[in-house]
Amino acid sequence: MCRAEALPVFKLRIKMENLRELVEVVSTLVSEVKLSISKDGVEARAVDPSHVAMLVMNLQKGVFEEFTGEPTEIGVDVEKLKEVLRLSKPGDVLDLQFDGKNRLIASVGRLTRQMAVVDPAGITDPKVPNVNPPASVTVKTDDIRQGIRGSESFTDHITLTLEPDAFTMHSEGDTDRLDLRIPKESLSRLDVKEPVKSMYPLDFFSAMVKSIAAEEATLHVGNEYPLKVEFAMGGGRGEGRYLLAPRVEEE
Repeated sequence: MCRAEALPVFKLRIKMENLRELVEVVSTLVSEVKLSISKDGVEARAVDPSHVAMLVMNLQKGVFEEFTGEPTEIGVDVEKLKEVLRLSKPGDVLDLQFDGKNRLIASVGRLTRQMAVVDPAGITDPKVPNVNPPASVTVKTDDIRQGIRGSESFTDHITLTLEPDAFTMHSEGDTDRLDLRIPKESLSRLDVKEPVKSMYPLDFFSAMVKSIAAEEATLHVGNEYPLKVEFAMGGGRGEGRYLLAPRVEEE
């Protein structure tokens, strides 16, 4: 008996902007995701195929215009959700309903799209490691994006440095280098006891930051330590967390 046949029906109504935010965050790492729906909201966990990056996302019930149904799990093709979003416009509210068998039904305006679901048993459900870097900074996502844009043409890695008086993004190629330094007084929060520095792959870091809709993100950094990026979702009624393995400098 297929596992999906035993799943109960649920119905969610969500604003197009909030669904787009969910899809953008998830699609940075995977093409299929398992959504765990409980009485409190929706959770997703994902790890990219190379196991360099991980995502944990929680959307509270309050993000949704309507939220009914029993706790369940469903596997979703992220590209199909993107196709639904392309049929909608800002301000639209979408209905998502699972028929309890093998179809996710999405409705927006006069359009209804039926999509095959993915067996959630076949989707990796990663165990989230306990990552607690010693230093953290809350910084505007636009500032981080500026540093990324300035680096992408000449390097594939970026170094984050936290010091008691500033946050710095540094990138270096064969002939070029770029430094973005933001002093403590221009940051929302800076928690550093002693300087820390770590290098990360730019492609993953760039995709992560570009997916974040919130105005700020908190970066937790250690010396050659996994990066933890925390950010708000759904207008503060949800949260996301990325983890990214460091790129260790060769001697």
